[in-house]
Amino acid sequence: MFSKGKNIVMAGFYGPIIFALIILIAGYMYPNYSHVNQVISDLGAVDSPVKDFMNFAGFMLFGLSVMAFAVGVYKIRKTNLGKIISALFFIGGLSMFLVGVFPSDAPCPQGPRFCPPPTATSGLHELATVGQFPFLFAAFILLVVDTRNEKSMKYYFAVAGVMGLLIAYFANMWINADSNILVGVNQRVTLGLYSLLLMYTAWKLSKLK
Repeated sequence: MFSKGKNIVMAGFYGPIIFALIILIAGYMYPNYSHVNQVISDLGAVDSPVKDFMNFAGFMLFGLSVMAFAVGVYKIRKTNLGKIISALFFIGGLSMFLVGVFPSDAPCPQGPRFCPPPTATSGLHELATVGQFPFLFAAFILLVVDTRNEKSMKYYFAVAGVMGLLIAYFANMWINADSNILVGVNQRVTLGLYSLLLMYTAWKLSKLK
């Protein structure tokens, strides 16, 4: 059971890699798409020529990989706190899955401040996008506490702490942006750091004895 958990938890390592490749492929297939000044959600927006590909192979598949990672955490960390951590990761993965279920509205070239009120579907998309982070932050923090005495998790608290602060900084710049200038960069740095932390976490957990 423990070895199966170590295998399943590696979904958190491979999932982000596949997600990054899907973003690059979808961006290449989307005429005039800008990775610098457009958010990733635009690839799956209602008017996107690659919306189905991005939503199914991108957001939803990535969400499933995080949920699988959460199952691995549940199998590896049998403590009461470990069960809470796995539930928080699972909710974070479910939120990412729902990002693909509820596509965003068409992008606003003038910037977020000039966008019309979002449709109900786009509102759910935004809620799922932003709403996953509180659960994920709580999961990583509690994981630091739960594994503090594990030798193979040495220095994990330092790596998670530094990356958590960087994620919060760039997420604030992305979510509260007044224009589209560099919004794509800030979002990608945010998700890139989160992906690296998830991959690092999966790798460290797979080494537990």
